[in-house]
Amino acid sequence: MRLEGSQHGQAVIDRDTVEFIAQGKTDWFFNPLDGSRLSNVVRLTQEVDERAFTLSARISVDFASAYDAGALFIQCDEENWAKVAFEYSAQHKPTIVSVVTKTTSDDADGPNHDQDHIWLRLYCDGKIIAAHFSENGHRWRFLRFFTIPGVGRRPIRVGLGAQSPTGTGTRVRMSDVRLSPARIENLRNGE
Repeated sequence: MRLEGSQHGQAVIDRDTVEFIAQGKTDWFFNPLDGSRLSNVVRLTQEVDERAFTLSARISVDFASAYDAGALFIQCDEENWAKVAFEYSAQHKPTIVSVVTKTTSDDADGPNHDQDHIWLRLYCDGKIIAAHFSENGHRWRFLRFFTIPGVGRRPIRVGLGAQSPTGTGTRVRMSDVRLSPARIENLRNGE
C-alpha cells in the first residue's frame, strides 16, 4: 500500500499491523449542510484490478473527541467514494458509521459498539458495495449496501485511514488487514 496525506499524520507498519497517528482537524467528508469539503486524512491506498473483492481489518481507536475514527474506504475518483468507520459519535459512543459520497456525503450512524475493537469489511462486485462489521472477524453483520458512480471501472482504489475532525488527534491501530478477491453470494447472511 502507498502512504498518502503524510502531512496530516503518520502510518507505522509493523508486520501485519498498521498504527496511524492522525493530526487534529483531519477529516474526509463533503458536508451536505454547508458545502465544505475536507479530504486531509492520513491513509494507505492500493489499486485493485479484480472485479469482486473484499477489504477487511480489525480496528481499535484511542477515542478522545467527536468523530475520531479509523476507516476502510473505496474510491472511484475524487468525487465518488465511501468509507465504513469505527467512530466516536457526537454522543461520545463508539459507533459503526458509514459515509457514501456522490459529490456530497451521506453520513449514517449504525449501532454503538462497547468493545475496544471491531472488524470492518467492504465488499465490491463491480456493481454494488456492501459494508459489514464483526465482533470476532468470522461472523459478519450487514450494515449497508449501495453503489457509487464509477464502481465498475478498474483499477479502483481502496485503503485504510484515520481522522480526528474536532480534536487534537488520535491513534488508530489496524491488524488482520485482508484484501481478497473472494465473492460474497448473500450480503445479508453473515458469511
